[in-house]
Amino acid sequence: MSSSDAPADPASFLDRIAAHTRERFVNEKTLLSFAEYLDVVAQRPTEQSRDAAMYLRDVFLHFGTETVQRPYGRFTRYTLFDCPFDDGRDRLIGHEAVQEAVFGLLTDFVKDGRVSKLILLHGPNGSAKSSFISCIMRAMEAYSALPEGAQYTFNWVFPAGKLQSGNIGFGGQRALRNLDSYAHLPESDVDARIRTETRDHPLLLLPRAERVAFLRAQLGPDAPLPRILTQGELSPKSRLVFDALLKAYQGDLGEVLKHVQVERFFISRRYRQAAVTVDPQLRVDAGVRQVTADRSLASLPPSLQNLTLYEPMGDLVDANRGLLEYNDLLKRPIEAFKYLLSTCENGTVRLDTMTLYLDSVFIGSCNAGHLTAFKEAPDFASFKARIELVQVPYLVDARQEQRIYTDLIAGPAIDKPVAPHTAEVAGLWAVITRLERPNPEAFDEALAKTLEGLSPLEKARLFAEGVVPEGLARDVGNALLSAAPDLYQERRDHEHYEGRFGASPREIRAAVLAAARTPEARCLTPMAVIDALRDLCRQTSVYQFLRLKPEGDYHQPLAALDVVQAWYMDLVEEELHQAMGLVDRVATAELFARYVDHVMHYVRKEKRRNAVTGRSEDPDERLMRDVEGRLNVRDAERDDYRAGVMHRIAAWRMDNPDADLSLPTIFHDRISRLNDAFYDEKRKQSDRIKRDLLTLLVDGEGRLEPDAKARAEATLANLERDFGYSRLCAIEVVGHLLKARSAQG
Repeated sequence: MSSSDAPADPASFLDRIAAHTRERFVNEKTLLSFAEYLDVVAQRPTEQSRDAAMYLRDVFLHFGTETVQRPYGRFTRYTLFDCPFDDGRDRLIGHEAVQEAVFGLLTDFVKDGRVSKLILLHGPNGSAKSSFISCIMRAMEAYSALPEGAQYTFNWVFPAGKLQSGNIGFGGQRALRNLDSYAHLPESDVDARIRTETRDHPLLLLPRAERVAFLRAQLGPDAPLPRILTQGELSPKSRLVFDALLKAYQGDLGEVLKHVQVERFFISRRYRQAAVTVDPQLRVDAGVRQVTADRSLASLPPSLQNLTLYEPMGDLVDANRGLLEYNDLLKRPIEAFKYLLSTCENGTVRLDTMTLYLDSVFIGSCNAGHLTAFKEAPDFASFKARIELVQVPYLVDARQEQRIYTDLIAGPAIDKPVAPHTAEVAGLWAVITRLERPNPEAFDEALAKTLEGLSPLEKARLFAEGVVPEGLARDVGNALLSAAPDLYQERRDHEHYEGRFGASPREIRAAVLAAARTPEARCLTPMAVIDALRDLCRQTSVYQFLRLKPEGDYHQPLAALDVVQAWYMDLVEEELHQAMGLVDRVATAELFARYVDHVMHYVRKEKRRNAVTGRSEDPDERLMRDVEGRLNVRDAERDDYRAGVMHRIAAWRMDNPDADLSLPTIFHDRISRLNDAFYDEKRKQSDRIKRDLLTLLVDGEGRLEPDAKARAEATLANLERDFGYSRLCAIEVVGHLLKARSAQG
């Protein structure tokens, strides 16, 4: 509610809020009699006949899916991990394979009719295991507030003695004899209320045979039903109350159900309601306590006062009918969670005075190193039969990794201008530290030599952008691109899998923040981040990935910084050339498109229509030779080169039959070389502008002639307009580049 909507009178304002709250309470069907609840079941039978696994699977489906195509494969992304219910706050970046795996396990539980295993997410520290589970819990909270996400349990309600009919121990008036239910009695007319800590499903109050028949009538004879509804029973405390009432009413189930108050519950992490996180500890996650001595229950009917009632409590109880997370499960001694063997397999946990039957999805997380150690334990075989392992490695897609730091930079933690490519540099280096050297023997002989020479930067760009190394023959490049999914999966089943080791996002975030805190820096630049990462690389005793044995160029974090820095400097220089106006990428792409058009007609031996004169003409030999000359094509090779252009287009079309023709994608390497050729032709002019820029940035404008100053200022303005550099960032970045290039000679 905005301040303009609030009435000036506080009393009116409160009345309005109170009316809205009452309306919402009624519309959400928060409190119902048992008969009213059966009406809800009749209206929404599928939604009211779910167990925890079916409910959680529906949470995944409710927020929708999208198919994402990456160079290393096609994946289904579940939109709940984008956190649309929280405006995208703390979303999960990447990890579509993990999402698919967990959804598949939930589907298996639904088919089986029960949850029979614990889902254990395992991976290195900081690989987003806890974030993954947090997104699910937050989605459950949002879904439970919707009509289709409504869940119900029940309380036992006992009217005040003065109103009771006398059947269960009270004498007095019979004012309630004609009521169908005591569920809506005002609090002043209720002597006692017994809550159901385990949030039993209200349908469990019906006899088993009649319950199943009712649901079959609503859903159809072949609809899947969870075992909790076909074979389940009330919790021990509710069973005692139910049996005592049934005995007092001499078998009249209708009178028993009058005492049932069906209550809608909402999933809440804060209040530990059907969404609970268990931290490492040395105790069983449930217990019992006696409640018959509680003063609030002293006014129970005499027929119930002689019962010894116990109520269960603890994490397992709080999480029932929802999701229970075991955070860092393997940090506990094995004896502390051995109860999970029977709990996961049978859905039960044995306590001092009762056995609880649970309806929960169990999910846990653990560090990769702890799992490796656990596999050596004698009890591992027993646990493995009750655990489904889901690998959660670090991201090895630099574009996805970059988004983590883009979110950080856009937040309130950074209070100074940020230069373009800052998040990109951080993400690229992080991924390079995680990559494993390819095993050429696992691939075709034709690819083996290429994979032997594939550098970490080239592998990172292959995964992130689908870019193959320059200089590869067309068929080899296409084969490498086709093999990217296999390369991505190559070590997934190894103990030393790709993404298990490397820089954690936590360390990269810390380095970015440290760079931003540098007092002398007026702008956060990629170079400042690289300097902070160099400091990190000196801490070899702290970070395991800094102590890994190098494999060629792989597992060399410090050398990778030099590679990333060189890549970044080339990128900035290319932007600077465009800002100078000496290289026009759009014009170059248009020129190459005209070249391809003329080549196409030349190879086919066809005339082409002149768009200006309308006449049919031979392809322009001068234009084709001009482009080929800049690409260093020799005269004797011209016909073969032109035929190769057509073959490359045909091959791309075979691989992409439904896509629009994209010459910049097909001929990225040749257009880039054409740009370089144009720049080389204007190198003298470029060097002069660079000198003027350096003078402007270091010595100020006073030493420049008006024309030189204007050119330098125009270049800075173009950097801001076309590439997003603030003036402060442009001065720092370009100054660093020009000094570095000047030092190189």
